[in-house]
Amino acid sequence: MGKREVFILAGFIVIGVVVYQFTAPPPTGESSFSFANWFGEVRRDMRGNPGRAELTQTVTIPLEAAHREVRIQRIGRAVSVIGEDRTDIEYTYTVTSTGPDDETAKAYAERTVLERDDVADSLVLRVDYPEEGTQETALVIKVPSSMNVRVENANGVTMTDIAGAHIEAARGAVTLSNIAGAVNGSHQDGAVTVTNAGVVKMRLTRLRSKFENVTGPITLDVRDGECDILNSGGATEIDSLRATLRLTNHRGEVIVRGNDGRVTLEAPLAESRVDMRRTEVEVTLTGAVPVTIVTTDQTARVIIKESARVMLDAGSTAGRIQAADVNLTPVIDGNNSSLVHTFGTGSGARVTVRNMRGEIVIRK
Repeated sequence: MGKREVFILAGFIVIGVVVYQFTAPPPTGESSFSFANWFGEVRRDMRGNPGRAELTQTVTIPLEAAHREVRIQRIGRAVSVIGEDRTDIEYTYTVTSTGPDDETAKAYAERTVLERDDVADSLVLRVDYPEEGTQETALVIKVPSSMNVRVENANGVTMTDIAGAHIEAARGAVTLSNIAGAVNGSHQDGAVTVTNAGVVKMRLTRLRSKFENVTGPITLDVRDGECDILNSGGATEIDSLRATLRLTNHRGEVIVRGNDGRVTLEAPLAESRVDMRRTEVEVTLTGAVPVTIVTTDQTARVIIKESARVMLDAGSTAGRIQAADVNLTPVIDGNNSSLVHTFGTGSGARVTVRNMRGEIVIRK
């Protein structure tokens, strides 16, 4: 037998061994490696986890007198928090799981546990997930209305009728209403709506936000989004970057500072200061309210209603002042334009407008 025939024979032997390993039944007793088992595992991985199961359970747990806060962590989907006149906590917890088949998926869902941990005055509810499959969780929880609630890592949050709310690392829409105390935290890439709250302090990034009927101070850090504040009463301080801000009928002092974007103040009722760069600013005045506007490179617009009583002091460097709508002509001195005028009768509030490389427009 020559070398050629030997190689051909050896090749048939190798092929036979491989075919046997792929088609051989699984060994009995202790497990051992085989190509058939390996191929089966690969095939299952390629098929993914077609099995599905959903598990819902309702649980009531007591609260201790020391508990002041509930912390909810690692809920993959929506969290809904409802404040009620009660002394315990009731929650409905839903788990949806995948698996290689429905029965195994159900087992994975049963292993997805909402664990309890007591940390000082906080009751912590945290999800522990199994390594197998993919689980999604949702929670509806009823708490005493005197409780503060903190939610972390949820996709969609609703809270109502509680003492205080804190949002951290959330996704999707956040809706908070009737929060007696403070609303705190940070949120990005979604939407925030807060109605009827005591105090607000939040960092907002790339989202649309709305705050209405906030009675106390509002402190915001707004990045790349839109923010509306309506009919609120507390002192408001906003740091803004590339954001669109609108404040309407605000009863408290306003301070806005930052760069780029747009700021609109509609009928402010207390002293307001806008100190921005490269930002379009528009202020509508309806009464005797002191206002300071400083911006650059974009238009600063002041709309003066008949009811307004203000002493206007406007000046632009390397820009111009348009006041034809109120029948006034600015004074031009080289690169500078200025306009000083009193609107209304009686003692008016001082309105100061400064712009660089941008227009100032005065309208009725």
